[in-house]
Formats: sequence, C-alpha cells, structure tokens
Amino acid sequence: MWERNDGTDESNIMQNKFTAYLVTAIRRRKIQYMRAKMQTQQYEISLEIQGNYMSLLIESDINIALPLLEQLENMKLRQSLEQTKIRDLHIFLAKTLEGRSLAEIAAELGIGYNTAASVYYRMVARLKKELRGDE
Repeated sequence: MWERNDGTDESNIMQNKFTAYLVTAIRRRKIQYMRAKMQTQQYEISLEIQGNYMSLLIESDINIALPLLEQLENMKLRQSLEQTKIRDLHIFLAKTLEGRSLAEIAAELGIGYNTAASVYYRMVARLKKELRGDE
C-alpha cells in the first residue's frame, strides 16, 4: 500500500532525486515560457490599439509643424499657458505630456522636489480655476 519515503532506502533516494529533477525542470520551463510570452507581448499590439494609434499619427502629422501652444483648441487654456512663467510651464508640460516624475524634473532644473511639486500643483489648481471661470 502506501509507504513513507524517509530517503534512506535506495529506491527512495532515487525517487527523491527524480522528484527534485522534475521540479527543477518544470520550474525552468515555466520561467522560459513566461520570458518568451513577455517578449512576444512586448512587440505585439492589439488591432484596436493599432487602429487608434494610426489615427493619432495621422492627426498629429497635421499639427506637427505648429508650436505646442498653437495646437491647443481651447482659447482659455492657451491664454493661460501663454501667461505662465517659462519654468512653471516646463514643469507642468514635462509632468503632464512627457509623464516624467517630479524628482527628475527637479533634478534637471536644479531645484528641490518640494518646489517642483508645489509649482506643478499650484499650476493645476490655477488652470482648473481659470477654465471653470472662477477668476
């Protein structure tokens, strides 16, 4: 019937070695499979996303020659951004458009993280206020 494997008998030792071999082989195969899957996913784009991406490329080709502020259709937003200091505008655009962290932006400009954060959040609050018309 059922016998406990204490690892002392020669057949038990062989069974333990084979079990260890199988576990290691399966673990390595799993890792290899996951790496291959991640690698293919890295290069694949779903058709829906690809279609949206192509339409964005076509639209952006029209506006590519225009300066950033002239591409904005919202006049209130454009006027507000034109009246902003260069440093504040750089912080805001780097964070929103480029998705960079405030720590990176602060290091680039040679200012503290808290300064960059306060400039960014003050800018967001000001833009919200001006776009709502609460001036």
